[in-house]
Amino acid sequence: MTQRALVCNTYSAEETRIVGASLSPVLLPGDVISLSGDLGAGKTAFVQGVAIALGVSTGVTSPTFTIVHEYEGRYPIIHLDVYRLNSFQEVIDLGFEEFLDPESIVLIEWGEAIAPMLPRRHLEIDLRRARDASAENERCLIFRPHGHEWVRKVQAMRATAETLLNAAAAGTGSGPRFVVTGEPLPRDDRDLIRDDGES
Repeated sequence: MTQRALVCNTYSAEETRIVGASLSPVLLPGDVISLSGDLGAGKTAFVQGVAIALGVSTGVTSPTFTIVHEYEGRYPIIHLDVYRLNSFQEVIDLGFEEFLDPESIVLIEWGEAIAPMLPRRHLEIDLRRARDASAENERCLIFRPHGHEWVRKVQAMRATAETLLNAAAAGTGSGPRFVVTGEPLPRDDRDLIRDDGES
């Protein structure tokens, strides 16, 4: 079975938070999420949705200047932003391997910059702004699960998010939110799926 990327369209920062909140019920300590894409596309809004749904009561902001924020909710959350780091060595010096704590959920903004350092099993989310200037609040979120457990988690997130987004947009007729793309997962991800007992 070849797994495909899942694409979701949102039309406000609040809807992006709803999608993040929809992922939170399936997250467990040790999970790693890499957020990449356009500047200002909603990476922090997505993290806010995850954190609030996991019971974080303090304000969740971008750690662009501090690099790391840690939050206490149902599980500990580590929120990293590697945008200002210029090399893998800087990431190592930061103690990145220690942040991949099996007791915490880890969310990394600009994670594509350190893709070779990410664990084999993780969730990659690419957030894109609309190319049409008249749709300034529209975002495209592309979910690429690395590992079969992430395929299951993304499927569960989709079911929850569709229900919540449809309720939030009642009467607006915004159309389908999720589409499975024709883009197959990279070869190493298909290998991971087989490692987990799927074909």
